[in-house]
Amino acid sequence: MRELSRALPAYAYGDPAKIIEAQQICQGGCSLCVRSESVFGTLVCLSNLKFPACRGDSKKGHKLTPKAGG
Repeated sequence: MRELSRALPAYAYGDPAKIIEAQQICQGGCSLCVRSESVFGTLVCLSNLKFPACRGDSKKGHKLTPKAGG
């Protein structure tokens, strides 16, 4: 039987502050975006995009609110 690797995932070898920031953005999702609106308690993207795919769109994609550091 092959022994499991004890190495960390590739993202874990970066700057700790950037790793934590990325985790917080992923946990907050659409609630941290200026392009989201709350409709009947559900967040809806005004650009009609889905998180996290919207992070790849530079023009209409995910944009952090000033409160979240954007």
